[in-house]
Amino acid sequence: MRNYEALIVFNMKGTETPVEELISTVAAAMKEEGADITATENAGRREFAYESNHLSAGQYVTYTFSAEPSAIRPIRERLRLNPQIHLQYYKVLG
Repeated sequence: MRNYEALIVFNMKGTETPVEELISTVAAAMKEEGADITATENAGRREFAYESNHLSAGQYVTYTFSAEPSAIRPIRERLRLNPQIHLQYYKVLG
């Protein structure tokens, strides 16, 4: 298993869902695909440098987790289907 860090940017425009609920929903989806989440950090709402897909800001959340390398693609594909996730980036930790 490797250690990873995932930066997820949520689209909070037009939603009544609390951020904490979205964070736990994504964590549950990652766990179902075999990830073991060790830390979650809510970095808060930040403005984008430029407008992206008609959005000017997003809620930034960082997940630190361990998983098999083969689990990253299913996690990415599953989260891509969630309309409240604007962007997602993954990094392998040393």
